[in-house]
Amino acid sequence: MERAKPARPVAWRWYNENPGFQPATLPNGTVINFSEWQKALPIIRIDGRPPRAEPVTEGVWMIWGVFYGPVVIERPNGLIVVSTGENADDGRLFREIIRRDISDKPVIALVYDHAHYAKGAATLLDGDPAMILAHPDSDRTVQASGFLGLPTIPEMMPALDGRARIHFGTDMPTEGPDAKVGAAALELGKKSAWLPCTRTLADGESITIDGLEIQAFHAVTDAEDSLSLWIPSLRMVVDNVLWPCLPNLYTLRGDRYRGPENWIAALKKVRDLAPEIVLDVGGGARPLVGRQSIQDTTNAVIDASQFVYDQAIRLANRGVRMQELRHHIVLPEHLRENPYVNELYGQIDTFPEAYAGQAHGWFSGHAEDLHSLPRAVASANWQALAGGEARVHEAFLEAQRTGQHLWAKDLAIVLTDVCPDNKAYRQALADSFRTLGRYSAGVITRNFYMAAARSLEGEAVHTLGSVQDADWVMADAARAVNHLRTRLDPELAAGQEGVLAFEIGGVAGALHVRNGVAEFVAEPARHYRQPDATIVAEPPLFARYFRGELGAAAFIAGAGADAKAAALLGLLDEFRQRPMYP
Repeated sequence: MERAKPARPVAWRWYNENPGFQPATLPNGTVINFSEWQKALPIIRIDGRPPRAEPVTEGVWMIWGVFYGPVVIERPNGLIVVSTGENADDGRLFREIIRRDISDKPVIALVYDHAHYAKGAATLLDGDPAMILAHPDSDRTVQASGFLGLPTIPEMMPALDGRARIHFGTDMPTEGPDAKVGAAALELGKKSAWLPCTRTLADGESITIDGLEIQAFHAVTDAEDSLSLWIPSLRMVVDNVLWPCLPNLYTLRGDRYRGPENWIAALKKVRDLAPEIVLDVGGGARPLVGRQSIQDTTNAVIDASQFVYDQAIRLANRGVRMQELRHHIVLPEHLRENPYVNELYGQIDTFPEAYAGQAHGWFSGHAEDLHSLPRAVASANWQALAGGEARVHEAFLEAQRTGQHLWAKDLAIVLTDVCPDNKAYRQALADSFRTLGRYSAGVITRNFYMAAARSLEGEAVHTLGSVQDADWVMADAARAVNHLRTRLDPELAAGQEGVLAFEIGGVAGALHVRNGVAEFVAEPARHYRQPDATIVAEPPLFARYFRGELGAAAFIAGAGADAKAAALLGLLDEFRQRPMYP
C-alpha cells in the first residue's frame, strides 16, 4: 500500500531550502504567506464586508465581519446573546448591529462562552437588566488575569501581556509590507466593560431561558472556563471549540499549558451530541450546518490534533530532543484535506516542544544541555573560529542570496551578539526575520518575526515586557503590592532590612525586605508593632507609580512619605518598557 505523502516539507526545509517561494501582497500592502488563509476563507466570517448580523436559522443570528462576533437568539420576550467582545468598543458595536439588523427587544440573558470575550458586557447591554451566565471560574479568571487569561504564575503577567501584544499584532502598522493582518488583530489594552456573572453553569447543568432549554458543558480550550452550549430544540451547539483552523495547541505568547487531550475531549463532546448546527464564537467560523458535515469536520480536527500530540510523545519516548521534535512532525496530506485543518493562526511546528517540556521541563536528558556558555561568549568564539566578523558577514550574504534563510539568521545572530550596536548587523538580522515572517503561514509566527525585525530597526513599541493597566492595579491594591516584591534589586538590597507598609485607599499590605528578598505581608498590623516606614496614597497615584508613569521620587513626594520610605522604595526597580532588541 502506498504511503500518504506529507503536504509540505518539515519546517526547517520550508524556510531554508525553498528559494522559489513567493509571498503575496494584500491590498493594504502587507507581504504575507497567504496560502493557509486562502484555504480558510470559505469557512471564516471575515469576508471583506463591514460587520453585520446574518441569519442562521429561524430566530438565530451570528455577527459577521469580526472573528469573535456573538451569537444572538431571539425569544418572545427578549434576546439571548453569547459572547460580548474584547472591550467596551466591541460591546457598543455589537449592540448597534443587533439593534439595526435583528431586534429592539431587550437582552434578557448574556452568556460568556469564555473569559477572553467577556469584556464588552456593559456597553452591549446598555442598561438592559440581563442575567449574565458563565462558568463558575469565569469571574475569578477575568478579575485576576492580564489581557487574555490567568497565567500559571500571575507575577509574570508583564512578560506575557507584552508577548500577547506581539502575538496579535496590536502595535503593528495598518499599512505597508509589515502591516498587521487586520482580521486577526486584537487591540489589546482598550477599556473593559466587563460585568460579573449573576448565574453560573457547571458542567452538564441546564437552564431554561424564556422557554429555551440550554445545557452547558465545560471545555478546556484556549481558556479554562470555556462553555459549550447545547440547545436540544434547535439541535445546535454554540462553542469555543471547533475553530476554523487547527486548534492553537500551544501559544507563542505564553499561557497555561494547553493539554491537547483536553481540547480533543471538548471536540468529541461536540461531535457526540450529533448537532445539526455548530456556531463557533471564539474562532470566527461561519455556521457549520449538517450532521454529516459536522461529524466529518470534527473528526478531521480531532485526528489532526491527536496526530501532532501522539507523534510528539512517540518521538520524545524514542529519545528525540524536544527542540528537535518540530523537525520530524508534518501532517499527512489526508489530514490536511479538510479546510478546518489549516495553520492560518498557529503553526504546527511551534507546538510539539511544549508537550515534552510539560513532562520533563527544560532539560533534554542529554548531559551537554546541562550547562552552556553565555550566548554572547559562544557567538564570539564561533566568530573567531570562522575567521572574524568579515568572514561571518560574507557567509551571511551568501546564505541570504541562496535562500538558506535559517542559516542566514544564525549567522546574523552571531554578528549581533558580538557587535550588538552595529547598525549593519542589526539590519542583517532584521532582514532575516522579515524574510522568515513572510515565509510563515501562521499569523502568530509572522507577527513575532515582524515585531523582531522592527525592534531591531529601532521601533521601541514592540516589547517582551508590559505592565498591567490602572484598573487592574486599583481593583486589588494588596495584590499589586505583592507583585512589587518581584522588582527588588538584590544588589541594592544586599545587607538591607526594613518593613515598608502601604495603605492604598485603606487597603493594607507590606514588603519586608531582608537582605535581597522581599516578603509580602498581607496584614502587617498583625505581625509588626510598627513598620519602619509607611506610604499612604490614593489608588490612582499608586497605579501611576506601579505602571512607571511616576518615578519613585515623585510617588514619595505625592504621598508625603518620609526619607525611610524613600530609601526602601528605592530598592525596587521602577517599571520601564524595554524593547525586544534594545
